[in-house]
Amino acid sequence: MREAFTRGVALAWLAAALGCAAGGPRTIDDPERGCRYVAPARWAVFDGELRSPGSSLFTIRVFDLREADSGFRDGLPDSILPQLEEWARSYYVVDGTPVRGETSVGGQPALELTYSVRVRAEDPVMKMLYWVVRSADRLFVLRAVFPPRALETDEPAVRELVASWQFLDVTASSRLTHSPLRGRARALRP
Repeated sequence: MREAFTRGVALAWLAAALGCAAGGPRTIDDPERGCRYVAPARWAVFDGELRSPGSSLFTIRVFDLREADSGFRDGLPDSILPQLEEWARSYYVVDGTPVRGETSVGGQPALELTYSVRVRAEDPVMKMLYWVVRSADRLFVLRAVFPPRALETDEPAVRELVASWQFLDVTASSRLTHSPLRGRARALRP
């Protein structure tokens, strides 16, 4: 019985991911995270992650700042930089220091960080981008990673996604799932 249930859940996820990957760009409403965006054509969308046919990955993390340490909140976006560096190094070999830039996401000022990363030291360099943006009592951390073969097509698609970003009003019913940012902020369900 349990095996059949597990198989059913896996097939449902696969069907959802494949179904979302078909067709052209589509608007994604994500009230749990408090955002709306236009997903690129043929990208699979599932639970705060988007994957391109070329294996680029875009992830969305949202953190509740209401109970965060006031020093952490007041220091944003710089106060999250050590955590972003830790996350980058937990998945990749980081080459050098990130390039910092200013942009906007959903009409809000945002920090953009560009990293050069590798899966292993001998692998080719990949590009990784973080966008950090605050909207009301939430901190949005968006991340994109592009393998070399997909960079030329997927980076413009991700930049269009980010340009389409809208923040939604959120309710107190959002559920927590991510681990805290070193106890400074609680994460909301992705």
